[in-house]
Amino acid sequence: MSFLPPSDYTLTKLLGENKDTNIWLAEQVSVRRNVVLVQLRDPESAQRDDFIAAVRAKAAVDHPLIASVYEAINDARLCFFSREWLPGENLAEKIERRCTLKPAVMAHILKRIAEANMYLEDRGIATEPLHACDIYLNEQNVLRLENLVTSGTRSQKSSEKDIEELGKMLPALVESGVTGTTRILTLLHWMSGADPEHVMHWREIRQYADHIDQQLATPVVTMNSSTRPKPGVVKPPDPRFKYVIGAAVLLAGVAAMAIANKTMQRKTKAVSVVSTEPILVKVGTHPGPDGIDVPLRQFWLSPHEVTIGEYQQFLKALALLPADQRTVYDHEDQTASKKSHAPEQWDEITAATEARQLWKSRKMSPDCPVSGVDWWDAYAYCEWKRGRLPTQEEWHAAMRLQTENPRVLKPGVWGDVQSLDCNKAGFFGMAGGVSEWTRKPAGNPSNPLGAREWVLIGASYARPENGALAREWTMNRDLKREDLGFRIAYDHLSE
Repeated sequence: MSFLPPSDYTLTKLLGENKDTNIWLAEQVSVRRNVVLVQLRDPESAQRDDFIAAVRAKAAVDHPLIASVYEAINDARLCFFSREWLPGENLAEKIERRCTLKPAVMAHILKRIAEANMYLEDRGIATEPLHACDIYLNEQNVLRLENLVTSGTRSQKSSEKDIEELGKMLPALVESGVTGTTRILTLLHWMSGADPEHVMHWREIRQYADHIDQQLATPVVTMNSSTRPKPGVVKPPDPRFKYVIGAAVLLAGVAAMAIANKTMQRKTKAVSVVSTEPILVKVGTHPGPDGIDVPLRQFWLSPHEVTIGEYQQFLKALALLPADQRTVYDHEDQTASKKSHAPEQWDEITAATEARQLWKSRKMSPDCPVSGVDWWDAYAYCEWKRGRLPTQEEWHAAMRLQTENPRVLKPGVWGDVQSLDCNKAGFFGMAGGVSEWTRKPAGNPSNPLGAREWVLIGASYARPENGALAREWTMNRDLKREDLGFRIAYDHLSE
């Protein structure tokens, strides 16, 4: 039976087939994008109900690392759905080509895989088995996962099997003989199930991969006894490290990273008193920015906008990476012409900041909000911090937390982030400071038929109108303004 999709789709080629379905690469003509189109070959098949149930389960998932479902058609003639086409090459293809990846890249990959699976596991979402062919990297090593969600109850063994599969397959990708190789191979050895007394879980994988990632990205600082952290300040790694061959190397790396991080924190405290502890916004129904209550899952949000000092640490960390890895945190759609995440006149800004002098009539300090950043800069910083940008709904819910009337938050002038307006929940600068980038495009209520655009939320020192209720829409993610910054959200916090 030939397959004729709606006119909005042009089939490009058949990617694969199985017992009940054909999988096509297609172009969605109206928006000029490639999609994967999964067709139930026989619409009258007894498998139709199961197929539609699985599609609904996939469509319910909202995670930035997992491919999205765009559309589903279920009528007398057609039964199919279209989903996001993931650019780049999957890890199975890389293994087949005998490619290798640097340990820092592998650590980042394992972190991201673990984070996506923690999201699925925490919600009891059933999935098909995960294989190397379901994990994609683009040219900038940005990772995305196939949407393997299916209907039904999640198996208690699914995570264990997926972890073992990756532990056995991924060692072939690790570059040998370089700094970090032993640490990554040790972690993959644990994941493979070769040591049955020590079963790995996704949270542990993320924790260990994060230690390795940070250790490889940050220089080890030599410390004398007077600056050594006090006992108990740094939580040691899991004692299972001592049971595995080569684990001593990983322990040394983690300990060095902890010392380096502690040193950086001490240096920061010398010039900054800003608290950065994210604030929990609980799962539930919250007031939305368009006057309609919206359901939100649990998340954490930074109490203040990202500061100049914090952003400076990000740029320094990027500079320490090898040149070919400095795009590892970039969004997959970022153009190759964008070469730097530094705001314009950054050297002048940081010089004025360190001297606490005026810059363009504004007194600068490390605790002032960073500005002059575009959406791509904000995205990359959040990736580096293992977080993400908030949606406008999340931002608004946090602003309204313990705050009945947002108009009591008065726009403030330029200044340190904790000198700005503050709601009762402890969020600063939502009516003043700088306006902020959000994660997703959204419709403009004043133009309901218009295209979805990227939302700038909250007023600023330069544009105080409407305070915490201020919003702007733009099609330009390259936009940079001296009153535009961002803050960071988290789906979970590091343990």
